[in-house]
Amino acid sequence: MPPANSNSTPKGARTQTSLFSFFNTPKKDKSQAADRSGSGASAEPAQNKDSQDELLAQVGDMMDDAMFAEIDKVENNGTTKAARIVGTPGGRKRKIVSAQYKDDDEEEEEASESDRDNDDDGDDDYSPAVAQDNASGTRRTRAVVDDSDDEMADAVATSSESEPDNAASDSSSPLAGRTAKPRTLQRGSRAGATPSKAPDLKRMRLSTAGASTSSEGPSLMSMLGGRPRAPSTPTVERTVSSLSALSVGDDSKRQRASKFAKKNEERYAWLEDVRDAQGVRPGEAGYDKRTLLIPSSAWKQFSPFERQYWEIKAQHWDTVVFFKKGKFYELYENDASIGHQEFDLKMTDRVNMRMAGVPEHSFDYWVAKFLARGHKVARVDQMESKLAKDMRERAQKAGGQTKKGDGLVARELTGVLTAGTLVDPGLLTQDLATYCMALVEAAHEDPDDASARATSFGVAFVDTSTAQFHMCTISCDDADRSALETLLVQLAPREVVYVRGGAGPGPRKAGAPSALSLTRGASDDADGVAASPDAWDGMAGLSQATWRTLKNACASTTDWIAMAPRREFWDAAGTRSELRSYFADDAWPEPLRAAADSQLLALAAVGGLLAYLRTLKLDRDLASLGNFAFYAPMQSASALVLDGPTLANLDVFTALADGGTHGTLFALLNNAHTAFGRRLLRRWMCHPLRHADAINARLDAVDFFLAHQAVRDAMADALRPLTDLERGLSRIHAGRCRVPDFLAVLGGLQAAATMVGSLRAEDGLPARIATLLHTFPPLDELLAEFTQSFDAALATREGRLLPFAGGDAPFDDIAQQIADIDAWLDQHLRDTRKKLGCASVAYKHIGKEPYQLEMPASVKVPTSFFRLSATKAVSRYWSPELRDKVHQRAEALETKSMVLDSYQTRLYARFDRHYALLMRAVAVVAELDCLLALAAASAGLGAPACRPTVLASNGDAGGFVEFRQLRHPCVALSSAADFVANDIVLGRRCGTPATQDDDGDDDASMILLTGPNMGGKSTLLRQLCLGVILAQIGCHVPAQSATVLPVDRLFTRIGARDNLLAGRSTFMVEMAETSTILRYATPRSLVVLDELGRGTSTHDGEAVAYGVLHGLCARLGCLGIFSTHYGLLADSLLKPAAAAPVAGSFDLSEPAARHVEPHLRPMYMACAVNEQEHRVTFLYRLQRGVASKSHGMNVAAMAGVPISIVHSANAIAERFEREVKQKQARKAASVVVNGASTQGQPLSTVPLTVQSDFANLLRMAKLQAGAKDPDAADAGEQMPVGGHHAARRANENQYWSCIVDHLQKTMLAAPASNIS
Repeated sequence: MPPANSNSTPKGARTQTSLFSFFNTPKKDKSQAADRSGSGASAEPAQNKDSQDELLAQVGDMMDDAMFAEIDKVENNGTTKAARIVGTPGGRKRKIVSAQYKDDDEEEEEASESDRDNDDDGDDDYSPAVAQDNASGTRRTRAVVDDSDDEMADAVATSSESEPDNAASDSSSPLAGRTAKPRTLQRGSRAGATPSKAPDLKRMRLSTAGASTSSEGPSLMSMLGGRPRAPSTPTVERTVSSLSALSVGDDSKRQRASKFAKKNEERYAWLEDVRDAQGVRPGEAGYDKRTLLIPSSAWKQFSPFERQYWEIKAQHWDTVVFFKKGKFYELYENDASIGHQEFDLKMTDRVNMRMAGVPEHSFDYWVAKFLARGHKVARVDQMESKLAKDMRERAQKAGGQTKKGDGLVARELTGVLTAGTLVDPGLLTQDLATYCMALVEAAHEDPDDASARATSFGVAFVDTSTAQFHMCTISCDDADRSALETLLVQLAPREVVYVRGGAGPGPRKAGAPSALSLTRGASDDADGVAASPDAWDGMAGLSQATWRTLKNACASTTDWIAMAPRREFWDAAGTRSELRSYFADDAWPEPLRAAADSQLLALAAVGGLLAYLRTLKLDRDLASLGNFAFYAPMQSASALVLDGPTLANLDVFTALADGGTHGTLFALLNNAHTAFGRRLLRRWMCHPLRHADAINARLDAVDFFLAHQAVRDAMADALRPLTDLERGLSRIHAGRCRVPDFLAVLGGLQAAATMVGSLRAEDGLPARIATLLHTFPPLDELLAEFTQSFDAALATREGRLLPFAGGDAPFDDIAQQIADIDAWLDQHLRDTRKKLGCASVAYKHIGKEPYQLEMPASVKVPTSFFRLSATKAVSRYWSPELRDKVHQRAEALETKSMVLDSYQTRLYARFDRHYALLMRAVAVVAELDCLLALAAASAGLGAPACRPTVLASNGDAGGFVEFRQLRHPCVALSSAADFVANDIVLGRRCGTPATQDDDGDDDASMILLTGPNMGGKSTLLRQLCLGVILAQIGCHVPAQSATVLPVDRLFTRIGARDNLLAGRSTFMVEMAETSTILRYATPRSLVVLDELGRGTSTHDGEAVAYGVLHGLCARLGCLGIFSTHYGLLADSLLKPAAAAPVAGSFDLSEPAARHVEPHLRPMYMACAVNEQEHRVTFLYRLQRGVASKSHGMNVAAMAGVPISIVHSANAIAERFEREVKQKQARKAASVVVNGASTQGQPLSTVPLTVQSDFANLLRMAKLQAGAKDPDAADAGEQMPVGGHHAARRANENQYWSCIVDHLQKTMLAAPASNIS
């Protein structure tokens, strides 16, 4: 062993010196030798380019990380570079990494040496320059000099043969752990004697060219890189040196590189024939795109790191896997190709695989881009640091626990991100709920008719951002899947999970029934679902009719996830068993317990949803909250039912014209200030109130805020900055909440409590607001407990939670341990100063070797000291005791980090115990926010606007709606001054006797609306419906006055559209929607039909329209408007008055000369016509009577149809009209009042419709008598004839009150002589 003052330096020991004096000497002094610090030796002068190899050999071991950083700061004006020395069993490798930013404004976060030492597994696959180039789309150039082994050099620009992934970690630091042998530290050395072998240029690999800002000649980095740098200019080019740049062995190296590339291709040749885990190829029946089959031969060739990667990737083949390596996330093979092709990420070859990477801090940015392109993203994280890995391995070795692959840093799949299941606030792009839904379909016997089939559904859906689960059973849905369609329109699910099989998309297994062409009108019987033995429990897949509904009602961006029955998508029995892993038997949420008892389809849907969430690593975080509730898509008992077509036709959430939200009712009302308030408001709009007391209570609250502007403004100021408390509480429960978000939740709850306290002090609070304030729980003490348990200032400033002393026992213990070590270090410094007799001895922290004893180079130290680094003036050492303490301190700091992480988890767990209490507070704030939103919308309606008068039902069966000067609420905002308001009255006010004017239609429930094209009929229909919705939501209405008896359901049949995907023509779509109306409407419903029957021939369409209109008036008695262009329809339904002449046709423009069909009032949209110019001026005024024409010719001329064609069409129309009138006149002339024919033949004078009504009366009496329902005898006011089951079985939906009232009015209106 050499003496303490020996000049020899062990091989591998770093010697720090100032190289600037050598490399930055004036050009005339370039021949001057460079003094090697402390060695007494001089480097050979760099006289010309031939001496460059010798120069690099001399300085190869003289440079350490700090020197490279210092050089770069000088040469590149502060631009940070980094260099590192990596020690591996296969040889020493030096990497000099240089990054030139595109421009100063795009400079990425500066990475420290510890951040860049990311080759955790010793596999040399880490390329920070490549990953940094991909950060936020910023491009750079870089220079990499790698003194590597021969095989790595052979690959050069092709790829690099990696070392075993379980190689020892970075041994350049003595803190790397005792399991990996550190480089030998010579005792007593102060200066180096012999440098290590100089790097050989033929073994250097030049990847890219660096850039320099220096104009004084070639920089040090460019000299080390083997060529001068280009000027510092922004560039997007990636310059890669060719093999010809190497000094020797060009041909042999090319051959070896080609051989290596070929060998690497053979390793992954199996990827050219992709198969799923069952060996099925893409495009074949039953292919599962989520899995990948890896042959056993490939597994044998994998390195430990490859095995770790492919074990995860094989189960997520359709997912882009972001694999954590140090401070970067890397993509391999196909995923790297996707990143390169779609996002222009730089790609290279590492660990035998194609690789692209992005920095850790830009993960959210890139994941959002991948998700926006429709990809799923899996996140694989490192579960320990390198030091923690060493500690774990040492503990395992001490306990005799060893296993293959222990050298790998532990990594786990921590989550799979999909567009419909996002929980991270950085990835959520909207405040409204995004749903993931699971669906099962069961075919079974109709309970009302054993010979008929019925279809039921089990549905479960979740908003993962709030962990709120809902489930429902749709029993005996109709053939058009009306209830399912309504649910889909309300939810707009982003992902739908279903049972593989049935008529779903993709190839079908051999022997499975094929899905018939959609245009051939295939029935459910063709699907084979009903015949399957699994059909009864929902495990047979979905029928074709259901698929048609799903495709029509869901957006084109919806993701469809097929799962194998029972094995992947749990049935009811499997779900019941699996739920025991989430809840104890006595702790099941009540809705789940009820579903397990009586709603097995809903339970199976919950099972499928949880099984899917389990594959995403979300199931336990979400389900453990226990937020399960039943959902009724049609809450007929408590809410106004708005089905799917109605929500679409009225542009409630989405505009039919462009699919956007502009001009929708939701856009009008969406004035909520908080995200959770907006979500509640959307639910309110899906289910407006039905009971008058609840509506009036909400209106009282809205009026209070309208009358107290100061209160409204103060609450708005308090609500506006609130974070999304509902989502925040969910993330806290899952332990996925960032510290800033946790602080925002605490601050938001405190602000909410303050706001509620201020509101309580107001006088004259309405009942609903008073109830809400009473419900709000006290939060001050609870919030103070948490805000005072940690350093809030530090948490705000640095984003980490540090408990106060005494606030957390584990942290107190480790903090005390670190304090003891620090005290020892202070004492050791004092002892060392005294021992060496040098008062200038001080600690110096360099890189990962802190607490180096720095002292003048002349000081003699004991032989037991380890020299770490030195300059010409000073040397730095560790004593043996100091080295052990530094290592202990590093482990203690790692333990402290883990304790702090666990403290955050423990703190969140304590906070989560109050979840139910806090959610009650959030619900109160959300409702107050919605009431403010309704008040803001009411204030912005313009004039006139009013509070609607909502009547309570007194038992009358009929409905009542009266609007005076009603405007369209959405159109009124943009053109209130130009909009023509109208009066609309339907039905009879509750408690008032029936009255009749000369026309006998004063209490008519239905309006027969005629008028010209573009005359405003469709707008009138929509504004009536929207006025009713606004009134029942609890908002003011854009009218002079409004009176509403709450409606139970709103139906619309507006617009002409086909459905090619469902194989339905325009007329078929009309009939399907009309069928739903006739099947479910009640006397309290509101129905609007626009031009029914136009999709078929004139006679067929008119006959259908006539029958439907008569049925609505004579058998249902619902409120509504029936818009039509059929002039003959009005002619048939509007009878001449008794005093009017019978012979000939009568003038429809004089309504006072006749009475109308009972329950029907004729009205039309007025217009002014210039026949000479074929021009129509639309007045948009609703008037009593019937329009004489539709004025289609005038509209055609206004649209630009050639005038010659318009004249010709007009002449033909006049001829047709004359012929029809002549036929009517001849028919009328053959009739004589009092029942005598002019030919002497007897003639019945009872109208055909009256005969039909009497026949229907007898048929309904028979249905009532044969009804088996116990409540059928009471059918009348609120129940169809025969009860609900009997009416459904007979496909009838009629009400006694309407049937009897219609016949009575018909008999009273008819001349006595005509009823014999």
